[in-house]
Amino acid sequence: MERTSWRRGRLRGAAVVLAGLALAAPIMTVPAQAAVQSPAQGPTVQLIVAQKTISLQRFGSLVFFDPGVWVASLGSALQFDVQRVTYSRPVTITQVIHRPGGGTRTVALPRSVLDGFNGLRNFLGLTVRNSHGQVVKRARIGFCPDTFDPERASPNSPAKSAYPQQCAAFDPFQKATVWGVTKGWAVDPFENFGRPYRLALGTYHVTVVINHPYLRLLGISPRHATASVTVKVVRPTSPFGTRRAPAAPLPSLPRNVPQLASAPAAALPDLVPLPSWGISTSHMGRLDLLNFGATVWIGGTSPLDVEGFRSNGSPVMKAYQYFWRNGHVIGRMRAGTMGFDSAKGHNHWHFEQFAEYRLLTSAKGLAVRSHKVGFCIAPSDGVDLLLPHAVWQPNSIGFFGQCGSPTALWVQEYLPVGWGDTYFQSVAGQSFNITSLPNGTYYIEVIANPLRVLHESNVNNDVSLRRVILGGTPGHRTVRVPAWHGIDPEASPAPGPVPTPTPTPTPTG
Repeated sequence: MERTSWRRGRLRGAAVVLAGLALAAPIMTVPAQAAVQSPAQGPTVQLIVAQKTISLQRFGSLVFFDPGVWVASLGSALQFDVQRVTYSRPVTITQVIHRPGGGTRTVALPRSVLDGFNGLRNFLGLTVRNSHGQVVKRARIGFCPDTFDPERASPNSPAKSAYPQQCAAFDPFQKATVWGVTKGWAVDPFENFGRPYRLALGTYHVTVVINHPYLRLLGISPRHATASVTVKVVRPTSPFGTRRAPAAPLPSLPRNVPQLASAPAAALPDLVPLPSWGISTSHMGRLDLLNFGATVWIGGTSPLDVEGFRSNGSPVMKAYQYFWRNGHVIGRMRAGTMGFDSAKGHNHWHFEQFAEYRLLTSAKGLAVRSHKVGFCIAPSDGVDLLLPHAVWQPNSIGFFGQCGSPTALWVQEYLPVGWGDTYFQSVAGQSFNITSLPNGTYYIEVIANPLRVLHESNVNNDVSLRRVILGGTPGHRTVRVPAWHGIDPEASPAPGPVPTPTPTPTPTG
């Protein structure tokens, strides 16, 4: 796993999120035939105010605006399955309603409510009035139910939230995910240190409403759809941001795991590379470089669990692949090596044979090879969380995995089913050196498990290709990237999940 400083989560930064505001976005329309859902048929969704008056600090001219209004789901869970059946078809959304007596039923919702995989479009309306009653801000706010910090709404709520902690993956080729608010829990739609507004010091009256189309679609009572808060904008009195507790440990292993002679077919992961994305050119010194991102994710029925053990003071760890079935380890086999990377931005153990990147000519011959082959493997992007064995909440996300210290005796690197590890190459030796390449058509090739040291269920999907067209002149090279099955992340800034207020770690990989 490798990231640049703007990555979230494992590059979860305290980045300001502007895209969700959509101040000028039109109100969505809902088909007239959409069924009106009564509260008895589904969850009771309502807005809850944490406190009637709240003080927000102003930094410079900006207030990071979180009025402390939560979206709660009572009675039953609020759940949506969001997916695209194929990459050439649009993303769809289905509400999964949990019946009080058990079982579920599903209701297809109109695609107009979707902001891609980012959340529900224009879910909330926000109005901010000053002390004279004048409207100083008005906005429509999208809603991602999968926030990093959901909270229990009452003492009778379940002890744990069941749903993922991000809506959209950073990789644009996400396939499917689950959004949800656990029964008795609530999420803050203004998470991420709030949304940036320019407000003067003073007192404001804030009204938050769930917009009307969702009242009909989700059976929300009008009396549950409005909340009011008094907000006092004050000068800063404390540093911006807090540090989170370390991640929970990865799944523990029993002692004396048997060494197997052959890999069990029913307990194999499937490593799948997605097409490259975020492709651009840059110039460094005398070099022209082609930069790109890529994700390798885990399908199949079992996680990828690779563990390294040191012996006799060796700088290299012997690596083993552990096999899981029904939540239990059933055996292990040798699988490559791990080495410690002490370079700037790394300082952790890499599994040395995870993936390989090559730039191919138009005839699919080798043009340039990336030097990057070793990784600190960790879940960074939920790619398909609707797979039967997918994990909605990994023990850790990204940099908070167990990639070890220089003195480690043991390292466990783990990718659950449905999750991928995204790596972005933007430095010399890891991006492609295109200085001497002629203009024309090339292919970025991503190869998972290139030396076949990992045991997996399907090796026929271990390669992905993305076509690129190089142009320009030395020192000013350009790249054009055709859309892939209608998905065109290079046409605009790559879509990504709402960042969470976790401190930005040092880029590693």
